[in-house]
Amino acid sequence: MKIIYSGVRNENYDPNRRQSFEYHNFYLTFKSLPGVEVIEYPFDQIQEIGKEKFNQNLFEIVKREKPDLFFAFMYTDELNFETLDEIKKITKSIAWFADDYWRFFNYSYHWPPHFSWVITTYSEAVNWYQKLGFKNIILSQWGCNDSDYKPLALEKDIAVSFVGQKKSGRVKILEKLEDAGIKVECYGFGWPNGKVSQEKMLEVFSRSKICLNLTDRKSIFDPSVIARLFLKKSANKIVPDFHLLDNFRAYLHFPIIHTHARPFELAGCRAFTISGRSKDIGKYYEEGKEMVFYDNLSDLVEKIKYYLNHDNERESIARAGYTRTINEHTYKKRFENLFKKIGLS
Repeated sequence: MKIIYSGVRNENYDPNRRQSFEYHNFYLTFKSLPGVEVIEYPFDQIQEIGKEKFNQNLFEIVKREKPDLFFAFMYTDELNFETLDEIKKITKSIAWFADDYWRFFNYSYHWPPHFSWVITTYSEAVNWYQKLGFKNIILSQWGCNDSDYKPLALEKDIAVSFVGQKKSGRVKILEKLEDAGIKVECYGFGWPNGKVSQEKMLEVFSRSKICLNLTDRKSIFDPSVIARLFLKKSANKIVPDFHLLDNFRAYLHFPIIHTHARPFELAGCRAFTISGRSKDIGKYYEEGKEMVFYDNLSDLVEKIKYYLNHDNERESIARAGYTRTINEHTYKKRFENLFKKIGLS
């Protein structure tokens, strides 16, 4: 099988930042699949040659290579509808959309006519697409790249950890935990420990007795959220956007608590995880047996204190979550299922 893959290679198009989530988890997984040849044509090149030339080159590559599949991990408006329509005449094409819980309304719903299939990870969005008459929708979910995320034999010398960007809602949660006598070691942009490499992050996961997945969302009154009513990303730039009705609908959905990749990544490292609830996460891990979920701050405090004092139970849940992940929730499994659905072997 031959796949042409397009996605952002470096975070936010910044060559000084680390390689992106999609590069690590999608492109590298495709490369690891037996019998698969993958050709990467990253969106980052738009910065050098411009959007129009990028699309021309992409079409020429598809014509020349005749792949079995063109796979795009969409970020902004990198691809032209006309280019995608021509590619669809040559081969099967798929777009994987992130954040459909809000981006559906001012972004995702424009694209299904121009791909053979589009993938959403938000179950409610399937109905939203179908109400608009789109039938080429596939529900999938985040997972982990088990070639990258794996357990490390390290001493568990961190009681509780959190890895993620510093945000106001997270600060409030962690301050309340500290008031309750629970110190959380935080890593990521904005925290005193700072951002960490992929390798260091995996070490933190394995060193921690408890890893937190905080599912807080910004308020719709946050200035950065309000700005989304009038601005949007275009490749690596912020540009005006006057689709006010679509943007307002997206704005109202922005606070939805959604499932994202971190719980799968933690479980893939055999880390004991306490996660906030989201609409779909309970479909993937059995509560109390494979992962632990919290409902509110007092519940989180109680569960952290309980599991810090019950080592055997904590480790049993971590092992069960790891086993479930390796059996069902790796990206290899996701892509195998995807290929079957679209008729590729």
